[in-house]
Amino acid sequence: MQHFQKDPTISSTVLLSLYNDLSAHRDVFDQGLARFRIDLADLQDFHGYISLAGFVQLFEWLAIALDDPWLGLRISQRAGPDALGAVGYLFLSSGKLATAVQSLSRYLDAVQSSSRIDVTIDNDLVQIRYRIIDDQIAPRRQDSEYSIGIIWRYIKLLSKNRCRLTQVAFEHEPPEDGSNFARRTFEAPVLFGAEANEITLHLEDFQRWHDGLDPHLFPILEDHISSALTATAKPSTFAETVANKITEQALADGARADRIAAMLKLPTTTLHRRLRSEGFRFKELVDAKSKALAERLLQHGTLPIATVSRRLGFADPATFSRAFRRWFGTTPRDYRKNIRRQAQRDFRSAL
Repeated sequence: MQHFQKDPTISSTVLLSLYNDLSAHRDVFDQGLARFRIDLADLQDFHGYISLAGFVQLFEWLAIALDDPWLGLRISQRAGPDALGAVGYLFLSSGKLATAVQSLSRYLDAVQSSSRIDVTIDNDLVQIRYRIIDDQIAPRRQDSEYSIGIIWRYIKLLSKNRCRLTQVAFEHEPPEDGSNFARRTFEAPVLFGAEANEITLHLEDFQRWHDGLDPHLFPILEDHISSALTATAKPSTFAETVANKITEQALADGARADRIAAMLKLPTTTLHRRLRSEGFRFKELVDAKSKALAERLLQHGTLPIATVSRRLGFADPATFSRAFRRWFGTTPRDYRKNIRRQAQRDFRSAL
Protein backbone atom coordinates (compact mmCIF):
# COMPACT_ATOMS: atom_id res chain seq x y z
CA MET A 1 0.00 0.00 0.00
CA GLN A 2 1.36 3.42 -0.92
CA HIS A 3 1.69 6.61 1.08
CA PHE A 4 -0.68 9.11 -0.54
CA GLN A 5 1.41 12.21 0.09
CA LYS A 6 2.06 14.98 -2.39
CA ASP A 7 5.76 15.03 -1.55
CA PRO A 8 7.47 11.61 -1.62
CA THR A 9 9.13 10.83 1.69
CA ILE A 10 11.83 8.65 3.21
CA SER A 11 12.17 7.43 6.79
CA SER A 12 14.34 9.56 9.05
CA THR A 13 16.18 6.40 10.14
CA VAL A 14 17.85 6.14 6.71
CA LEU A 15 19.34 9.62 6.95
CA LEU A 16 20.28 9.05 10.60
CA SER A 17 22.24 5.98 9.52
CA LEU A 18 24.18 8.09 7.01
CA TYR A 19 24.73 10.80 9.60
CA ASN A 20 26.18 8.32 12.08
CA ASP A 21 28.33 6.66 9.41
CA LEU A 22 29.85 10.02 8.42
CA SER A 23 30.53 11.11 12.00
CA ALA A 24 34.05 12.21 10.98
CA HIS A 25 32.46 14.76 8.61
CA ARG A 26 29.75 16.21 10.86
CA ASP A 27 30.60 19.81 9.91
CA VAL A 28 30.07 19.10 6.22
CA PHE A 29 26.95 17.04 6.90
CA ASP A 30 25.46 19.82 9.05
CA GLN A 31 26.10 22.29 6.23
CA GLY A 32 24.25 20.00 3.88
CA LEU A 33 21.30 19.63 6.25
CA ALA A 34 21.01 23.42 6.47
CA ARG A 35 21.41 23.82 2.72
CA PHE A 36 18.50 21.49 1.97
CA ARG A 37 16.39 22.63 4.92
CA ILE A 38 16.44 19.38 6.85
CA ASP A 39 16.15 19.84 10.60
CA LEU A 40 18.70 17.85 12.59
CA ALA A 41 15.99 17.16 15.17
CA ASP A 42 14.01 15.26 12.50
CA LEU A 43 16.75 12.64 12.39
CA GLN A 44 15.99 11.65 15.98
CA ASP A 45 12.32 10.95 15.22
CA PHE A 46 12.31 7.21 14.57
CA HIS A 47 8.72 7.38 13.35
CA GLY A 48 9.26 10.47 11.20
CA TYR A 49 9.73 11.05 7.49
CA ILE A 50 11.60 13.69 5.51
CA SER A 51 11.40 14.77 1.88
CA LEU A 52 12.74 12.10 -0.49
CA ALA A 53 13.77 14.80 -2.96
CA GLY A 54 15.70 16.61 -0.22
CA PHE A 55 17.39 13.37 0.83
CA VAL A 56 18.48 12.58 -2.75
CA GLN A 57 19.76 16.12 -3.30
CA LEU A 58 21.68 16.04 -0.02
CA PHE A 59 23.25 12.69 -0.94
CA GLU A 60 24.47 14.04 -4.29
CA TRP A 61 25.80 17.19 -2.61
CA LEU A 62 27.67 15.19 0.05
CA ALA A 63 29.43 13.10 -2.60
CA ILE A 64 30.71 16.28 -4.23
CA ALA A 65 31.55 18.07 -0.97
CA LEU A 66 33.49 15.04 0.33
CA ASP A 67 35.06 14.39 -3.09
CA ASP A 68 33.86 10.79 -3.00
CA PRO A 69 31.92 9.81 -6.14
CA TRP A 70 31.33 6.32 -4.68
CA LEU A 71 29.96 7.63 -1.39
CA GLY A 72 26.57 5.90 -1.59
CA LEU A 73 27.94 2.51 -2.54
CA ARG A 74 30.75 2.76 0.00
CA ILE A 75 28.38 3.55 2.89
CA SER A 76 25.98 0.79 1.86
CA GLN A 77 28.66 -1.83 2.49
CA ARG A 78 29.02 -0.70 6.10
CA ALA A 79 25.29 -0.59 6.84
CA GLY A 80 23.61 -2.69 9.50
CA PRO A 81 19.94 -3.70 9.71
CA ASP A 82 19.13 -0.43 11.53
CA ALA A 83 19.74 1.48 8.28
CA LEU A 84 16.24 0.47 7.14
CA GLY A 85 14.70 0.32 10.60
CA ALA A 86 12.27 -2.52 11.28
CA VAL A 87 12.30 -3.48 7.58
CA GLY A 88 16.04 -4.14 7.77
CA TYR A 89 15.61 -6.44 10.76
CA LEU A 90 12.70 -8.16 9.00
CA PHE A 91 14.96 -8.88 6.01
CA LEU A 92 17.71 -10.36 8.17
CA SER A 93 15.23 -12.39 10.25
CA SER A 94 13.94 -14.20 7.17
CA GLY A 95 14.79 -17.76 6.25
CA LYS A 96 14.67 -17.91 2.49
CA LEU A 97 16.30 -15.07 0.60
CA ALA A 98 13.15 -15.06 -1.54
CA THR A 99 11.05 -14.29 1.55
CA ALA A 100 13.45 -11.54 2.59
CA VAL A 101 13.41 -9.76 -0.78
CA GLN A 102 9.67 -10.14 -1.22
CA SER A 103 9.13 -8.66 2.25
CA LEU A 104 11.40 -5.75 1.36
CA SER A 105 9.35 -5.19 -1.78
CA ARG A 106 6.05 -5.45 0.09
CA TYR A 107 7.05 -3.11 2.90
CA LEU A 108 9.31 -0.66 1.05
CA ASP A 109 6.69 2.02 1.62
CA ALA A 110 7.51 1.86 5.34
CA VAL A 111 10.98 3.11 4.36
CA GLN A 112 10.23 5.43 1.44
CA SER A 113 7.35 6.30 -0.83
CA SER A 114 7.22 6.80 -4.60
CA SER A 115 9.66 3.87 -5.00
CA ARG A 116 9.48 0.23 -6.00
CA ILE A 117 11.40 -3.01 -5.71
CA ASP A 118 10.38 -5.60 -8.31
CA VAL A 119 11.46 -9.21 -8.57
CA THR A 120 11.52 -11.02 -11.92
CA ILE A 121 12.36 -14.69 -12.44
CA ASP A 122 13.69 -15.63 -15.88
CA ASN A 123 14.53 -19.34 -16.14
CA ASP A 124 17.30 -19.90 -13.58
CA LEU A 125 18.04 -16.21 -12.95
CA VAL A 126 16.40 -13.66 -10.64
CA GLN A 127 16.50 -9.89 -11.20
CA ILE A 128 15.91 -7.60 -8.22
CA ARG A 129 15.14 -4.11 -9.50
CA TYR A 130 14.94 -0.81 -7.59
CA ARG A 131 13.74 2.56 -8.80
CA ILE A 132 12.28 5.86 -7.65
CA ILE A 133 9.00 6.27 -9.51
CA ASP A 134 9.05 10.08 -9.49
CA ASP A 135 11.31 10.97 -12.44
CA GLN A 136 11.53 14.57 -11.25
CA ILE A 137 13.77 13.43 -8.41
CA ALA A 138 17.12 13.57 -10.23
CA PRO A 139 20.06 13.24 -10.43
CA ARG A 140 20.05 10.27 -8.10
CA ARG A 141 23.20 8.26 -8.65
CA GLN A 142 24.09 8.12 -4.95
CA ASP A 143 20.63 6.92 -3.91
CA SER A 144 20.59 4.28 -6.68
CA GLU A 145 24.01 2.89 -5.78
CA TYR A 146 23.27 3.05 -2.05
CA SER A 147 19.92 1.24 -2.45
CA ILE A 148 21.23 -1.52 -4.73
CA GLY A 149 24.33 -1.73 -2.56
CA ILE A 150 22.38 -2.15 0.66
CA ILE A 151 20.25 -4.93 -0.87
CA TRP A 152 23.50 -6.70 -1.78
CA ARG A 153 24.89 -6.02 1.70
CA TYR A 154 21.82 -7.60 3.35
CA ILE A 155 21.94 -10.57 0.98
CA LYS A 156 25.54 -11.19 2.01
CA LEU A 157 24.71 -10.88 5.71
CA LEU A 158 21.72 -13.22 5.49
CA SER A 159 23.48 -15.82 3.33
CA LYS A 160 26.81 -15.62 5.20
CA ASN A 161 28.47 -14.60 1.90
CA ARG A 162 27.23 -17.72 0.12
CA CYS A 163 25.39 -15.92 -2.70
CA ARG A 164 27.02 -14.70 -5.89
CA LEU A 165 25.77 -12.14 -8.39
CA THR A 166 25.93 -12.69 -12.12
CA GLN A 167 25.47 -9.04 -13.10
CA VAL A 168 24.69 -5.56 -11.74
CA ALA A 169 23.17 -2.68 -13.70
CA PHE A 170 22.54 1.02 -13.07
CA GLU A 171 20.37 3.45 -14.99
CA HIS A 172 22.82 6.37 -14.70
CA GLU A 173 25.73 6.91 -17.07
CA PRO A 174 29.21 5.45 -16.41
CA PRO A 175 31.19 7.45 -13.85
CA GLU A 176 34.27 9.30 -15.10
CA ASP A 177 36.58 7.43 -12.72
CA GLY A 178 35.59 4.05 -14.14
CA SER A 179 33.74 1.23 -12.41
CA ASN A 180 36.53 -0.78 -10.75
CA PHE A 181 35.20 0.00 -7.28
CA ALA A 182 31.72 -1.19 -8.23
CA ARG A 183 33.08 -4.42 -9.75
CA ARG A 184 35.10 -5.11 -6.60
CA THR A 185 32.09 -4.39 -4.38
CA PHE A 186 29.64 -6.62 -6.22
CA GLU A 187 32.23 -9.15 -7.43
CA ALA A 188 30.36 -9.22 -10.74
CA PRO A 189 30.21 -7.32 -14.05
CA VAL A 190 28.62 -3.86 -13.67
CA LEU A 191 26.73 -2.13 -16.48
CA PHE A 192 25.82 1.56 -16.67
CA GLY A 193 23.27 3.43 -18.76
CA ALA A 194 20.96 0.42 -18.36
CA GLU A 195 17.19 0.31 -18.35
CA ALA A 196 17.04 -0.02 -14.56
CA ASN A 197 19.00 -0.41 -11.34
CA GLU A 198 19.14 -4.13 -10.68
CA ILE A 199 21.15 -7.07 -9.45
CA THR A 200 20.93 -10.55 -10.94
CA LEU A 201 21.58 -13.81 -9.10
CA HIS A 202 20.89 -17.50 -9.54
CA LEU A 203 17.44 -18.84 -8.66
CA GLU A 204 19.07 -21.57 -6.58
CA ASP A 205 20.60 -18.94 -4.27
CA PHE A 206 17.34 -17.01 -4.18
CA GLN A 207 15.38 -20.03 -2.96
CA ARG A 208 17.96 -21.41 -0.54
CA TRP A 209 17.22 -21.48 3.20
CA HIS A 210 19.46 -19.40 5.48
CA ASP A 211 19.70 -18.94 9.24
CA GLY A 212 18.42 -15.42 9.91
CA LEU A 213 18.94 -13.32 13.03
CA ASP A 214 15.92 -14.82 14.77
CA PRO A 215 13.07 -16.54 12.86
CA HIS A 216 10.71 -15.85 15.79
CA LEU A 217 11.14 -12.13 15.14
CA PHE A 218 9.76 -12.35 11.61
CA PRO A 219 6.01 -12.49 12.39
CA ILE A 220 6.40 -9.92 15.18
CA LEU A 221 8.19 -7.44 12.94
CA GLU A 222 5.80 -8.08 10.05
CA ASP A 223 2.82 -7.36 12.30
CA HIS A 224 4.48 -4.16 13.52
CA ILE A 225 5.31 -2.88 10.03
CA SER A 226 1.94 -3.84 8.59
CA SER A 227 0.07 -2.13 11.43
CA ALA A 228 2.19 1.00 11.08
CA LEU A 229 1.51 1.22 7.35
CA THR A 230 -2.22 0.69 7.88
CA ALA A 231 -2.28 3.44 10.50
CA THR A 232 -0.45 6.00 8.35
CA ALA A 233 -1.61 5.19 4.83
CA LYS A 234 -4.56 7.00 3.30
CA PRO A 235 -6.81 4.59 1.37
CA SER A 236 -7.56 5.44 -2.24
CA THR A 237 -10.83 3.47 -2.48
CA PHE A 238 -13.73 2.64 -0.20
CA ALA A 239 -12.81 -1.04 -0.46
CA GLU A 240 -9.35 -0.24 0.94
CA THR A 241 -10.97 1.73 3.77
CA VAL A 242 -13.11 -1.27 4.67
CA ALA A 243 -10.20 -3.71 4.28
CA ASN A 244 -8.12 -1.61 6.69
CA LYS A 245 -10.83 -2.06 9.32
CA ILE A 246 -10.72 -5.84 8.96
CA THR A 247 -7.85 -6.23 11.41
CA GLU A 248 -6.71 -9.40 13.15
CA GLN A 249 -8.88 -8.46 16.12
CA ALA A 250 -11.86 -7.91 13.83
CA LEU A 251 -11.29 -11.35 12.28
CA ALA A 252 -11.07 -12.96 15.70
CA ASP A 253 -14.37 -11.28 16.63
CA GLY A 254 -16.07 -12.56 13.50
CA ALA A 255 -15.53 -9.61 11.11
CA ARG A 256 -19.23 -8.81 10.82
CA ALA A 257 -20.32 -6.23 8.27
CA ASP A 258 -22.54 -4.37 10.75
CA ARG A 259 -19.61 -3.86 13.13
CA ILE A 260 -17.34 -2.56 10.37
CA ALA A 261 -20.13 -0.29 9.13
CA ALA A 262 -20.55 1.06 12.67
CA MET A 263 -16.83 1.88 12.83
CA LEU A 264 -17.24 3.89 9.62
CA LYS A 265 -20.47 5.49 10.92
CA LEU A 266 -22.44 4.07 8.00
CA PRO A 267 -25.59 1.95 7.69
CA THR A 268 -24.73 -1.64 6.80
CA THR A 269 -26.73 -1.37 3.58
CA THR A 270 -24.62 1.63 2.53
CA LEU A 271 -21.41 -0.30 3.19
CA HIS A 272 -22.56 -3.15 0.94
CA ARG A 273 -23.82 -0.78 -1.76
CA ARG A 274 -20.56 1.21 -1.92
CA LEU A 275 -18.50 -1.97 -2.05
CA ARG A 276 -20.65 -3.30 -4.92
CA SER A 277 -20.13 -0.06 -6.81
CA GLU A 278 -16.36 -0.79 -6.75
CA GLY A 279 -16.84 -4.44 -7.70
CA PHE A 280 -16.32 -5.97 -4.23
CA ARG A 281 -18.32 -7.91 -1.69
CA PHE A 282 -17.69 -7.72 2.04
CA LYS A 283 -17.23 -11.50 2.29
CA GLU A 284 -14.50 -11.33 -0.40
CA LEU A 285 -12.53 -8.79 1.63
CA VAL A 286 -12.82 -10.89 4.78
CA ASP A 287 -11.81 -13.99 2.83
CA ALA A 288 -8.70 -12.28 1.39
CA LYS A 289 -7.65 -11.01 4.82
CA SER A 290 -8.22 -14.42 6.40
CA LYS A 291 -6.24 -16.19 3.69
CA ALA A 292 -3.25 -13.84 4.05
CA LEU A 293 -3.23 -14.13 7.85
CA ALA A 294 -3.58 -17.92 7.77
CA GLU A 295 -0.66 -18.23 5.36
CA ARG A 296 1.56 -16.00 7.49
CA LEU A 297 0.72 -17.70 10.80
CA LEU A 298 1.37 -21.17 9.38
CA GLN A 299 4.55 -20.21 7.50
CA HIS A 300 6.31 -18.32 10.27
CA GLY A 301 4.60 -19.29 13.51
CA THR A 302 4.27 -22.35 15.74
CA LEU A 303 0.70 -21.81 16.94
CA PRO A 304 -1.54 -24.90 17.10
CA ILE A 305 -4.00 -25.21 14.21
CA ALA A 306 -6.92 -24.72 16.62
CA THR A 307 -5.43 -21.45 17.84
CA VAL A 308 -4.91 -20.23 14.28
CA SER A 309 -8.53 -21.13 13.58
CA ARG A 310 -9.74 -19.06 16.55
CA ARG A 311 -7.56 -16.09 15.58
CA LEU A 312 -9.27 -16.07 12.20
CA GLY A 313 -12.71 -16.17 13.76
CA PHE A 314 -13.75 -19.65 12.62
CA ALA A 315 -16.28 -21.54 14.72
CA ASP A 316 -14.15 -24.68 14.78
CA PRO A 317 -10.96 -26.15 13.20
CA ALA A 318 -12.97 -28.25 10.74
CA THR A 319 -14.58 -25.15 9.22
CA PHE A 320 -11.19 -23.47 9.04
CA SER A 321 -9.70 -26.56 7.39
CA ARG A 322 -12.38 -26.50 4.67
CA ALA A 323 -11.71 -22.81 3.98
CA PHE A 324 -7.96 -23.44 3.93
CA ARG A 325 -8.33 -26.27 1.46
CA ARG A 326 -10.34 -23.93 -0.77
CA TRP A 327 -7.53 -21.32 -0.59
CA PHE A 328 -4.47 -23.54 -0.94
CA GLY A 329 -5.70 -26.96 -2.10
CA THR A 330 -4.46 -28.72 1.04
CA THR A 331 -5.13 -28.88 4.78
CA PRO A 332 -3.46 -26.51 7.28
CA ARG A 333 -1.60 -29.42 8.86
CA ASP A 334 -0.21 -30.71 5.56
CA TYR A 335 0.63 -27.16 4.46
CA ARG A 336 2.74 -26.63 7.58
CA LYS A 337 4.41 -30.04 7.20
CA ASN A 338 5.35 -29.22 3.61
CA ILE A 339 6.79 -25.85 4.64
CA ARG A 340 8.93 -27.51 7.31
CA ARG A 341 10.09 -30.29 4.98
CA GLN A 342 11.08 -27.73 2.36
CA ALA A 343 12.95 -25.68 4.97
CA GLN A 344 14.85 -28.80 6.08
CA ARG A 345 15.71 -29.71 2.47
CA ASP A 346 16.89 -26.17 1.79
CA PHE A 347 18.93 -26.17 4.97
CA ARG A 348 20.61 -29.49 4.13
CA SER A 349 21.34 -28.36 0.60
CA ALA A 350 23.05 -25.27 1.97
CA LEU A 351 25.46 -27.37 4.07
